[in-house]
Amino acid sequence: MKEGTFKKNSLQLNYVEGPNNGSPILLLHGATKRWQSYEPIIDELISHFHLFLMDFRGHGKSQKVHGKYTLEHYVEDTKYFIKNHIKKPTILVGHSLGGMVSIMLAALHPELVKALIIIDAPLTLHSLRGLISNLKAHANQLIQGLKLSQLFPDINPFIPEHIRACDPDMLAAMVHRFEDTFKNYNIETLMEKIQCPTLLIYGNAQRGSLINYNDIEQILEIKPDLVHVQISQAGHSPIRQDKESTLKAIKEFIKSEQL
Repeated sequence: MKEGTFKKNSLQLNYVEGPNNGSPILLLHGATKRWQSYEPIIDELISHFHLFLMDFRGHGKSQKVHGKYTLEHYVEDTKYFIKNHIKKPTILVGHSLGGMVSIMLAALHPELVKALIIIDAPLTLHSLRGLISNLKAHANQLIQGLKLSQLFPDINPFIPEHIRACDPDMLAAMVHRFEDTFKNYNIETLMEKIQCPTLLIYGNAQRGSLINYNDIEQILEIKPDLVHVQISQAGHSPIRQDKESTLKAIKEFIKSEQL
């Protein structure tokens, strides 16, 4: 795979691309993560697809943009990458924040999305708001730690590398500007607009999944053709917590939809 940057106006975003072995597939990571969060499944996908991964703004090696971390900003970056780099309808795989971005992109720009695979993205702002609220004290400490570590790189070696790469203002946007950051994530409105085949993979709420059975029932009323698979041994991170079951669900969906 090759790693590079693409420019969206003055913004530089990091991406990784594999060989052209089939239809394009773009993997979008969760908040505070980077493209490497998909490493457990890359080898299984790269031989069958033209694989792309990117670091969202404020994450990984992508540029930090103070004050510009709404869901719409991530969607616009992803739209730009598909239109100007991939240049054809793409299978989107999104975990958590990446899933939210994928849902919004598929709803607003259906011509760019061939199929949608959502991995434990919140289906209500209520569940996400609860998670953020519970983590607020820890997040505030992390924000301060990140600010210090960027001024003095050796001050706190215990902060994981993928988190040290984050813009502290990106975290602040999620914690302190939550309503503005996610204000247009209306799952009912968005799901009604999604036209492409869609798979939802989710974990066990008792193990930390952001999705529960009531969420599934409600979303099926809006999109009855949604394919949904629970990975019962996983929580919020099925890719890492039960890779084999997650890959099985992805492969079966891809085969059934002839992607």
